Amino acid sequence: MTRRGIHSEDVLTALGSRGRRALSPKALLSELGGGRHQLKELRRVLRGLMADGRVERFQGRYRVARDDGLQEGTFQRARGGAQVVLGNGDVLDVPDDEAVGGAEDGNTVLVHVRGAESRGAWVIHVLSPTRSEWVGILDREPTGGSVTPYRDDASWGIRVARGDLGGARDGDVVVVDLQTRRRGAARGRVVEVLGPPGTPEADFRAVVWHRRLPTEFPEAALSEAEACPDALDSREARRRMDLRDKPFVTIDPQTARDHDDAVCVEVPAGRSDPAALWVAIADVAHYVAEGSALDAEALRRGNSVYFPDRAIPMLPERLSGGLCSLRPDEDRFAMVVELRVDAQGEVTRTRFHRAVIRSRARLAYEDAAAAIEGEAPDGMPPEAVEQVRALADVTRRLRRRRFAAGCIDFELPSGRVVLDAAGLPVDVVIEERNEAHRAIEDAMLAANRAVSRALGGARVPALYRVHEPPAPGDLETLCETLESFGLLEKRREAGVLSPGDLGRALARAAGRPEERLVNTVALRAMRRARYGERDVGHYALGFDSYTHFTSPIRRYADLVVHRALHRLLEGSSKAAEPRDDLAALAARVSMRERVAEAAERDMVALKKCAFMAERLGEEFDGTITGVARHGFYVTLDRWFVEGLVHVATLAGYAVLDERAHALVIRGSRQRWRLGDRVRVIVDSVDRAKGWVNFALVAPGPL
Repeated sequence: MTRRGIHSEDVLTALGSRGRRALSPKALLSELGGGRHQLKELRRVLRGLMADGRVERFQGRYRVARDDGLQEGTFQRARGGAQVVLGNGDVLDVPDDEAVGGAEDGNTVLVHVRGAESRGAWVIHVLSPTRSEWVGILDREPTGGSVTPYRDDASWGIRVARGDLGGARDGDVVVVDLQTRRRGAARGRVVEVLGPPGTPEADFRAVVWHRRLPTEFPEAALSEAEACPDALDSREARRRMDLRDKPFVTIDPQTARDHDDAVCVEVPAGRSDPAALWVAIADVAHYVAEGSALDAEALRRGNSVYFPDRAIPMLPERLSGGLCSLRPDEDRFAMVVELRVDAQGEVTRTRFHRAVIRSRARLAYEDAAAAIEGEAPDGMPPEAVEQVRALADVTRRLRRRRFAAGCIDFELPSGRVVLDAAGLPVDVVIEERNEAHRAIEDAMLAANRAVSRALGGARVPALYRVHEPPAPGDLETLCETLESFGLLEKRREAGVLSPGDLGRALARAAGRPEERLVNTVALRAMRRARYGERDVGHYALGFDSYTHFTSPIRRYADLVVHRALHRLLEGSSKAAEPRDDLAALAARVSMRERVAEAAERDMVALKKCAFMAERLGEEFDGTITGVARHGFYVTLDRWFVEGLVHVATLAGYAVLDERAHALVIRGSRQRWRLGDRVRVIVDSVDRAKGWVNFALVAPGPL
């Protein structure tokens, strides 16, 4: 770095590597490998990045700016209310208790500003609540020990005196009561020993602590759930369409903890007549009233969080796994979308019903797929076999039409951690998608799209699932990659790439050596899908209108949409009244979705660390699946585990060739490119951060 100037992209990479870090100018200069004489140049680059909105300054440090429209500040109680002080010194008023979001005095929070001219704010997420207890891994020493907090950005540990270890052994996960912290020096005492890393309770408590996940329901919410009667309200049932004679079935993972949806297909007598696809979704809105304690807690959580061995539900078990779950042979209230689908996959008619249904069977994806392929498992009711085969036929029509219209199909592999009876990881496998997965996915997409169009057409305020096209810079990089492999069928207009063109390019790459590279580059070019109060379409799906309606047990956004549909079907005069809280709601549920996804990734990473810790020093073949300035990531062949080969372990000075998606040793022909095959050794695991580190066995690609 001392031989050349400081470039903005290098600064952004250093700030964004392995998390959104905040660094002082001196720390950032050290990360870049620059000398003190370049500090003035670095400050000039930082000012330019701040002017472009790509970097922000907070409490004397710099970090990559947020891309979700939220602002960060410090929450404080004030006379007659509450305020948030932003990093630039601006003060925003928090108008009411509902907008506080559980924040306490001194917390660092993310806020949504209410309107361009408003000085009011809604607290969306608490980033750093006041903490007295910390969870980390103990490193024992003769005089006591030091505890490294889980995935904490701070470069400090908590010192524990020998008499305060509470019987913890070296390497144990412990809960520490933080007693003093001055100038980075912290002291505390162990108040609970959770056991070795990798054990179920230790990992669970670590992730819950790090991501600040609520695990206990307030008494008021539990009381409301318990007050819900076991039997359906007969008066309400008479007001609804009775669909209990239809053979609905649920199709879910074998380990599913709740059942939001059920499907039923009626095959027409005449070949030219459209088939009827009925999609029934649990009517959670009937049980969770707006403004209730249940509603407030569901909004606070935002969604359910799913781990390999357990879940943190959005709603209490009595509702999520009981009264709202569409369990077989039990009457349930549901919101039903009726779709008439012709032979070409066009939906010719849509109707919505507040209904009562009764599922006939609960099927696992694997069993449903076997039935679709002609080998129904023993014991599957003939009626259920007929249903899944009819479902596969109808949804194939929908899928063909969807892809013909320009939907993008990212068939990238995902991993699943296999646990033994004790909850310990014994394998990491690729999660296979079968025909039953695809059938349910297409049925849910069609229902979501139908609801979105109905609400938008009637101008009923609701939350929508929004996915914008790639940013201009990312789009150009993607197009250059596709064009370099000859995957675009025609010359495109500058700055334009339709979902259909991209989908066809990815289909052409299937089976070719560059398939993984092209899919990875395309996926990284995509913006993050989010929730919004305006319906601006979904780029990846190729839909002009889309929402989430099909999972109200586990997503608060879907519950908001259900309530909007209720108002529309009831003919409420208030159905189309404007709502000034939707923008803040959209920001809130989008943030909680990101928190849940991060927590789920954290848990899988910890399980993979425990699994790979038993294989230190072993050699494996793998494929480079990510390239960055700090190294490249390798996914193993034998297990679906990704680890980093850091640039510090490479012989020579490595630089990133962004156009070629490769790390290159300066002054040589040695390079490692996305998609290259390599042989690595398991070098180390960092259990506190959830990182697996590899080292190359051979100096170059295989």
